[in-house]
Amino acid sequence: MSSLEKNMMKNRLPPRMPRTSGISKLAPFGISRRKDYTPVSWKNYFEKYVDIEIDAGIFRVYLSPQPDHPQRPRIVTLHGGGYSGLSWSLFTEEITNMIHCQVVSIDIRGHGETKAIDPDDLSIDTLVKDVEQVLHKLFGSELPPLILLGHSMGGAIAVRTAHIPSLQLAVQGVAVIDLSTAMEALASMQSFLRSRPTHFKSIEHAIEWCIRSGQVRNVESARVSMPSQIVNCVTGELATNEVEDYKAVESPLEPGVRGGRDDVIAEEGEGDVEGAERGEGAQFTKPSPVDGNMRYRWRVDLSRSERHWSGWFSGLSGSFLSTPAPRLLLLASVDGLDRDLTVGQMQGKFQMQVLTRCGHAVHEDTPSEVARVVASFALRHRLTIPTESGEEMNLISAPGC
Repeated sequence: MSSLEKNMMKNRLPPRMPRTSGISKLAPFGISRRKDYTPVSWKNYFEKYVDIEIDAGIFRVYLSPQPDHPQRPRIVTLHGGGYSGLSWSLFTEEITNMIHCQVVSIDIRGHGETKAIDPDDLSIDTLVKDVEQVLHKLFGSELPPLILLGHSMGGAIAVRTAHIPSLQLAVQGVAVIDLSTAMEALASMQSFLRSRPTHFKSIEHAIEWCIRSGQVRNVESARVSMPSQIVNCVTGELATNEVEDYKAVESPLEPGVRGGRDDVIAEEGEGDVEGAERGEGAQFTKPSPVDGNMRYRWRVDLSRSERHWSGWFSGLSGSFLSTPAPRLLLLASVDGLDRDLTVGQMQGKFQMQVLTRCGHAVHEDTPSEVARVVASFALRHRLTIPTESGEEMNLISAPGC
């Protein structure tokens, strides 16, 4: 096991919230401090979706508008375990405003709206084969220039996909975000998964948990991405199908419930203050799934994918360094570099950017910063040209890029 596999994401699972200031405890009425947790439609960020049928099943792909020239790059986004293609929504809005490109966001097998024949087969070879077939089916024999952009599990898929012979000529860049093995943190990961609520009373309830737990720190992103991670317990359909007609949950004030809703989650400072001061985020009481008001459950049972975790990340640093296309590594912490990657970065073998003030879901927490780095990467390698807005941003000379 490489030191990368030991160090990248140490103390990163579960994701942690910043240290609390305790100010929230001074507010007399929780309702006055409440954020808007109502869900937002994916249509605000993507032009359309297509369902691609391959041997393994039907795969959902979200698309931004086509670029002005067929040789402009397609940025193929690959999400992490448990997330969906909609986790790239805000990034898509930002990147298409900076450079001429199209974002192709895929729901991986077993996630989002994808309906695979064997959704539990999440082995790395299977996932890579899925992406290969989806891209060939989507674009045909004449593949456009591709930039593979992956987060966590999706980063592992991106790196391996870049080595596929049928795609090597088309892949013009590989970018990975917070690539991690979490090999030393598997027990912590399972503990985190067990500590999560198994059910939610409403879509708003799920979005609020997502923010207060630190899974995502950007409310706007959580409002569009979280509904794609839960399903209605009655219909079995993804919550995204309910967003456009969704009505905000309203409940009368109840004694002892801050914010006036029966699905409200306690603010920081209302639970275990000591835990919050350690930077562990808000403390929660797990709702019981037997409660008749629990209407939503997780789309993916991540604990069942444990047998595939080591396969996703083993040997990944070597695969990344040997990728023939230009490489970009985005990290939430400098602790994610082992000796080989440090030497490789110093020798200019790949571009690296450390983004602070964010958690594991870097592209959701700071979508504009991630988009800026990826846009500069594409421009440096002459894969596209900037939009009018991108020209004003002076992207290539952006600090740290």
